[in-house]
Order: sequence, then structure tokens, then C-alpha cells
Amino acid sequence: MMIVDLIDEVDFKERLKALEVPVHESQSMAEVKQVLLKWLVEFPEQRPNILVLFKEMQEEKITVLPEVLEVISSIEQ
Repeated sequence: MMIVDLIDEVDFKERLKALEVPVHESQSMAEVKQVLLKWLVEFPEQRPNILVLFKEMQEEKITVLPEVLEVISSIEQ
């Protein structure tokens, strides 16, 4: 059996929750993106923390699902 390090939607949502982003397990990635964008407007001081999270995820050399990468890319711009 091969074990692969993977950031899927569940992992991504858990990492966002750890930063107190109000996301829920039942939300689609499109909904998560909207919640995250709204949260960053309300709490702009949190943007550096989100960007650090994204950078750490990329530096860990872990496979990130395309849906998660799409959200990350849209926020990083």
C-alpha cells in the first residue's frame, strides 16, 4: 500500500478553521472561497496568516487537490 501526503478539501477546511475562518465541512470549495474572501474583507489583518498557511502548504511538497489550488491561487492574487 502506498501512502501519499495529500491536502484535500477536508484538510484544507480544517487548516482554515484553525485560523478561525468560519467554514463548514458541508460547504463546497466555491462556497469556501466566498467565505474566505468575505472573511479577509472583514479581517484584513489576517491576510498575512492565510498567505503563510498557503506558503507552508506549498513548501511541504504535499500533493494539493486542484480544487484547493484554485482557491489558493484566487486568494494569492
